[in-house]
Amino acid sequence: MKCLLDTNVLLWYVAGDSRLPEIIRDTIDRPESAIYVSTAPLWEIAIKYSIKRLELKPDLNTFLNKYVLNGCFQMLPIEVRHALRVAELPFHHRDPFDRLLISQSQIEGLKLLYTDSTFDLYMT
Repeated sequence: MKCLLDTNVLLWYVAGDSRLPEIIRDTIDRPESAIYVSTAPLWEIAIKYSIKRLELKPDLNTFLNKYVLNGCFQMLPIEVRHALRVAELPFHHRDPFDRLLISQSQIEGLKLLYTDSTFDLYMT
């Protein structure tokens, strides 16, 4: 299964946070799963870190290198077609990062792993 991680799923997964539903954790941990991380959550994490709304130990660079860029996940760059698709999405969700992830998952045929129920409106 090919999956794309939402920002909070990524953060909760690497932190071992109990808020992450077991079914999502199991999907990520399956050897046959191909797990993608978009540039969008990395950008969102960097913004939240820089304005002190997110604490990462020891720092952002170490966090990204240790948990994200170390080869555990496949990186999904943002392409023009992803951005253009965002304009076609209904405004169920206003968060630009989430809208971009929804667009990417639809275009790339990836199952989006998320915990925000608003995403359900795009999955029908």
